[in-house]
Amino acid sequence: MKEIKLKIVTPEKILYEGMVEAVSFPTTEGEITVLPHHIPIISAVKAGELKIKKGGKDEFFHVTKGVLEVDGQMMTLLTDAAERSEAIDEKRAQEAYERAKQIMTEKRTDIESYAEATAQLERALSRLKVVRRRRGGRASFNQES
Repeated sequence: MKEIKLKIVTPEKILYEGMVEAVSFPTTEGEITVLPHHIPIISAVKAGELKIKKGGKDEFFHVTKGVLEVDGQMMTLLTDAAERSEAIDEKRAQEAYERAKQIMTEKRTDIESYAEATAQLERALSRLKVVRRRRGGRASFNQES
């Protein structure tokens, strides 16, 4: 079985380092999957779900914006923040989602606050998707306004 080394690095620590079969991650152009011996690339990563395939099983992470470099033998993801699906508190993520929705409705005239609320909403949605996928459920969200 072919593998490639993956390292996920945040400003605080190396969150993950190991051999993997494949990695799928969100970019500004769509999702990319990298396999062993992939051509060298450097790609911007946007907030979302990162999926690692190792030993025939999938492992999920939530990542924020960053950069992924692939040299064919190794992948290095430098990201502002990342967390394993097991570390995400679903209740807190749902509360963050609700707060961000509330801010978006209250701050419609303040472009800067609205943009920040939009970013918070995207992070919360991504975290909820990752944690709900881990437990085997579908990523459905409470859409009440």
